[in-house]
Amino acid sequence: MKALFYAAGTSPASAFAIGPLASALRAAGHEILVASFEELSAAVTSVGLPSIPVALGHTTESIKAATGTRPAIEYPVRPELEMPYLGHWFGRQGSYVFDDLVEISKLWGADVLIGGSQAHGVEAAAKYLGIPFVRQSWDLFDIHGYEDYLHEELAEQLARISATELPGPALQIDICPPGLNSKAGTFMRWTPHNKQRPIEPWMLRAPDIGRVCLTLGSFRFAFPGAMDRVTSIVERLLDVGVEVVVAIGDDQGKQLRERFPQVRAGWIPLEVILPTCELIIHPAGGLTAVNAINTATPQLILNPFEAFVPTLRRLTDYGCARTLYREEGTPEAIAQVVKEMLGDSSYATKARELAGQAATAPTAVDMVALIEDLVARKVN
Repeated sequence: MKALFYAAGTSPASAFAIGPLASALRAAGHEILVASFEELSAAVTSVGLPSIPVALGHTTESIKAATGTRPAIEYPVRPELEMPYLGHWFGRQGSYVFDDLVEISKLWGADVLIGGSQAHGVEAAAKYLGIPFVRQSWDLFDIHGYEDYLHEELAEQLARISATELPGPALQIDICPPGLNSKAGTFMRWTPHNKQRPIEPWMLRAPDIGRVCLTLGSFRFAFPGAMDRVTSIVERLLDVGVEVVVAIGDDQGKQLRERFPQVRAGWIPLEVILPTCELIIHPAGGLTAVNAINTATPQLILNPFEAFVPTLRRLTDYGCARTLYREEGTPEAIAQVVKEMLGDSSYATKARELAGQAATAPTAVDMVALIEDLVARKVN
């Protein structure tokens, strides 16, 4: 069997998220390829997966520019612009990769196409080719409301399969624990598949004063002023009296260590560092949240999007996390909430409970037979 994956978006998380399933299929004797915009190729290969770039000559940013009858896609500075942004951006990505996915599938002889949460266009390509499509969620979020804008961008591709909307998957695999998940699908325990680095002993040993991890994620960090924000947050966290670890790029980590010698900073796999942390602070990173669930780590989430609120409310209602929305997330407010969470053991208790629930689920290895069955029956 040959499985062609499509990793959409710009965040390395979309490549890391599919790593367990892709690796499980390969370990079972099947062939895999991972298609993505070229900017994600390094992330794909960093976790040992074979990368094949699509939409060559374009980036996920360059396609936002106005072309022909398509208007420019602007970043959503107000909540009411979030759904148009998501639909147009991910739909346009899908329209740019559709032909390449079809061509590669024919050339290589793909038997199944597999895409992540917002990997759109791949559904239409699978239908056009007459092969199964499997969706494996890449994070925690369950987002709806952008479909009209999505279909608008993919109108040409939908016409080629005589449809007005994208077909659903033959198999839906979710990595969000059922207690937090409103979707119907097959739950798969997500096992870490992050980019690695040499592990140092300090990463495995929790300090006596306690440890808090901060990350702004690869995608969020691309925004102007991100380094200034990290610096301001670190300054306030140091006043809390815990060790601060910043999971960030190595270059930015070096800058932080020069300014704050007591801070640990650089690229650190979350599955390594989080078991020694009392808390992680992150900007609503969907896969970061899943990493934290796996390691039973309470979370303080700095949420930039209203679209994320319903999912994050389920996480906070569960009792293992808190959120600060948009302007609420000042460095001072972050430090105050950290103090409150560290002083309340209920967050850790609920985090352990959720981790235990997630640990009982089937792994990626158990998904292989389901996909083999789809291909054998040619379910489309």
